[in-house]
Amino acid sequence: MEATQIRYESFKVEQPLLIITALLYLIAFVILLTGARDRFCLGVTWIAILAHLFVLIARSVSAGHPPFTNLYETMLLLSFLVALRLVFWRRQIDSRHRWLILSMILAMVGAAILLPSSLKVARPLMPALNSFWMYIHVPAYFFGYMALILAFIYALIFLFQGKNESSSEMVSLLKKMNNEVKIAFLFLNIGLVTGAIWAYISWGNYWTWDPKEVWALINILTLAVFFHLVKPKATKKSLIVILAFLTVIFTYLGVSFLLSGIHSYA
Repeated sequence: MEATQIRYESFKVEQPLLIITALLYLIAFVILLTGARDRFCLGVTWIAILAHLFVLIARSVSAGHPPFTNLYETMLLLSFLVALRLVFWRRQIDSRHRWLILSMILAMVGAAILLPSSLKVARPLMPALNSFWMYIHVPAYFFGYMALILAFIYALIFLFQGKNESSSEMVSLLKKMNNEVKIAFLFLNIGLVTGAIWAYISWGNYWTWDPKEVWALINILTLAVFFHLVKPKATKKSLIVILAFLTVIFTYLGVSFLLSGIHSYA
């Protein structure tokens, strides 16, 4: 009874705290756009991240499991990871481009707030999900998604501003994009391999041609083209990153809502 009460209380504070988190990110975003001193934006962002962390903790307590088993929870987790990347590696991110990353964080947190209540309901883990492999498979994918979001932002910046790809600014930007793609490719492969092992343990098959499995492979094959271009022009590489990002969006959202399979619960 006491555990049930704790979960209920955690659930009650979760949504108000999430709204506060969104407002803090919005304030940081406005501070950044106004050109105020970087430390002010950084301070508010840190406060937002702490509030965000409390949201994730509250969700974990109310759900009784880590916050990455449905769309609502994964939006909270992914936006949190991107925010951490923003503050811990902020020196690697040009101050002129940080607003784009903050806008992505705001979009994900805002989308989580606006999701229908039916998609926010915490449900017990399915027996197949209650596995050690969940703690490797799911986070691996979201580390990959985090890196791909940054690569996508760099690709957009290049396509809109990269008139001279040999300039020092564009060379630096493309190097950052390449590094993020490598990180994304690594973690997406880790996610696919650990998912196959987990599937074998749970269902007796490494591969069942489930829609989410197929699209996860498409994500990797699309990114693989990035590394195998005969003439690796920056524009082509940027377009491949954008295409890979779109395939990931479909894997993350489209497959769950439009196609049915063993991952329909995710």
